[in-house]
Amino acid sequence: MRYYLSFCVLIAHTAYLTGLELPWIQRGTVDVGCFFAISGFLMFPSFQKNPTWKHYVKRRALRILPPYVFIIVIAALLLVFVSDKSTIDYFSNSGFYKYLLANLSFMNFLHPNLPGVFESNEFVTSAVNGSLWTMKGEWVCYLSVPVVYSVVCKLGKNKGRILLIIIVLTSVVLRCLLLDLANEGRNVLYEIIARQFGTVFVFFYVGALLNICWVEFLKYKWYVLVIDLVIIMICDNIPFYYTLLQPFVAGSLVLWFSLIGHWGTMLSKHDSVSYDIYLFHFPIIQFVIFLGLPKILSPIGVLLVILSITVPFAFMSWNLIGKRFSRLGNESKLNCKRAISLKKLKS
Repeated sequence: MRYYLSFCVLIAHTAYLTGLELPWIQRGTVDVGCFFAISGFLMFPSFQKNPTWKHYVKRRALRILPPYVFIIVIAALLLVFVSDKSTIDYFSNSGFYKYLLANLSFMNFLHPNLPGVFESNEFVTSAVNGSLWTMKGEWVCYLSVPVVYSVVCKLGKNKGRILLIIIVLTSVVLRCLLLDLANEGRNVLYEIIARQFGTVFVFFYVGALLNICWVEFLKYKWYVLVIDLVIIMICDNIPFYYTLLQPFVAGSLVLWFSLIGHWGTMLSKHDSVSYDIYLFHFPIIQFVIFLGLPKILSPIGVLLVILSITVPFAFMSWNLIGKRFSRLGNESKLNCKRAISLKKLKS
């Protein structure tokens, strides 16, 4: 499902940035949300197995940060060849360092572009990597897990479910309020924060809620599937569907297809590069536009070129960077388990 979602986002961004007709069953924003529904489902049992703040954060950082830092730095260095500025002007320009500082601190909206890069009229946006907006929300979700988990444990399972429902509904309400403020043109920050609540936080905690209700979900899985499909067919074009129902419908559907059945067994035995595909695809699409390929190739041809560049880069990133740091995270997890076992033995 993660591969499917990463390709959906890639196709949505290709269509948006190139202006080509690439019809697809999903919308890009929903796919990003579904990523977080899966993460929310997995993070709570992951923390439960090893409930120590230090090692949890360390494992998350070792998995997420190295390829994230790599794509920011490598894009900043290589895109000097795309810039309309000279090499000296490019690296001496304050925009180069603002880009690095803003993106490495997860504040990519402060300075998403590089000097003289992707600024001509054929580009919809000069942003180097528009996919990175989710990362700040992702870290907020990850860091909230130990706090919410400890409260859920104190409340018990039934009250814990109520707490997660309250978190999801509160996030939906905040999203609606912030979008209203953004539509009034008061501040662009309202829209940025609304996207985090509306896409990242809501979907993440829908996944967490389904995890704590998983026994009931399995018991009524066919009813859930039918209800979700009926809601999509009836309410897809109704405004309140997007704001209120979509996180529950899309989140439950992606987990339904992820965890019921055995069709993903073969892929699950291999390393996943879906995260790296997500990180790399946006600047590669921009580079393809820079080469002028959308003007000379068919939409499918452009998509195939983008895939043929993105997937090898993703594999390279995982094998050279992601896999190595993930091993350190696994070693940290093992050492932590040994320490906990030793502490229990002494007590």
